[in-house]
Parts: sequence; C-alpha cells; structure tokens
Amino acid sequence: MVANAPEHGDEREVPHLRSVTVYAASSTRAPDDLLEVARALGWGLAERDWTLVYGGARIGLMGALADAALAAGGRVEGVILDTFARVAHAGLHELETVSDMRSRKAGLAHRGDAYVVLPGGFGTLEELSEILVERQLGMHERPLLLVDHRGFWAPLVAQIDRMVELDLVKPRYRDMLAVVPDVRDALDRLDAYAAAAPVQPATADPGKLES
Repeated sequence: MVANAPEHGDEREVPHLRSVTVYAASSTRAPDDLLEVARALGWGLAERDWTLVYGGARIGLMGALADAALAAGGRVEGVILDTFARVAHAGLHELETVSDMRSRKAGLAHRGDAYVVLPGGFGTLEELSEILVERQLGMHERPLLLVDHRGFWAPLVAQIDRMVELDLVKPRYRDMLAVVPDVRDALDRLDAYAAAAPVQPATADPGKLES
C-alpha cells in the first residue's frame, strides 16, 4: 500500500493503519542485537503490507530497518535532510530530501498513521518528545510505541514516571506513551490498533499546554 502524506491541516485525522513511521539510530557503531531489532520490525511491517516511513538513511538501525522491509517486499519511504544525502538509501520507493530539520520531522510525522520508536540518540529522543507533545495537545491520536529492548529506554521511562510523581506531568499524558519490551509486542499493539475502527480525535486545546 502507498501511504500519502496528509495535506497541511489534516494532521489530526486518524485513518486506518496504512503506514508506520519509525524513529531509530543511524549510528554505524550500533551493536548487532539492536540491528536485529530493527530488522525484525522492518520485516513485520512489510508482512502486514504497511508502508515503512523512516529517516531515509542506509546506515545504522535505519538501514537495517529499511533493508529488511524491502527484502520482505514492503514499501519504504524516507525523509532525509539534504546535509545527510550522502548516506541516503538508494533503494527506496520514495525519498524526500528537505533542507531543514523542521521539514524533516513534519514529513516523517505526517506520513505515519502510527509511530514506533527504537533505540537511538539525541535525534530519536527529540522526535519522540515532539510526537508525544503533539499527542498531549490533541493534535493527533495516533499510537506511540516505545520499544524498550533490554531496558534501553528504562532510565527515560523512570524520569517520566518521576515527573508524574512530582505532579509535573498528568498521569493520563504518561499513558499516551506505550512502552513495550520487544518488536513482537509492538506489532501486536499495531495489529490491535489496525483492527479497531478509526477514532476522531478531539480538537487541539491550548489549555493542554499545562503538563
């Protein structure tokens, strides 16, 4: 299936699941077990005929993710910053090159009907934060899954729980982030979401800026 990016202003529509945006590391020094996690997710998305949307690189977890999806016959679309065009994946069905990070993040977010976050660095952390805040503000109701492979994200989750404990974040906002232990659980969650009827989200409320 081909996932078309929504027109500007349609960000809060929740369609049936056609595409999944995945955030992950591009580091060439990523350990083998993390590369295997990325490959398993890429394969699983392709098996379900869901378009993979990701950062467009051929290296690191990003590359492993895309290669596995392509090998399984899946459709893969990338959005990459022109600065990193030298590491762009040449085998994608569609690759959008943009000139700034704001456009890249918007392109990745708008193309996905759901979001999965694999282990990564500062860029992955920033993308996770932005998608989570947009969910908090009611700008979308798409599922957001954090794959906590071998406790990779445990310190971050503990910090978020600490924010809740100190009344800096409301518990219902913490619940918008689904933490799963592995790719199988992530795919099961996406299967359940895909089987459910689309839900129309509430209109974004500026008052939700309060934590």
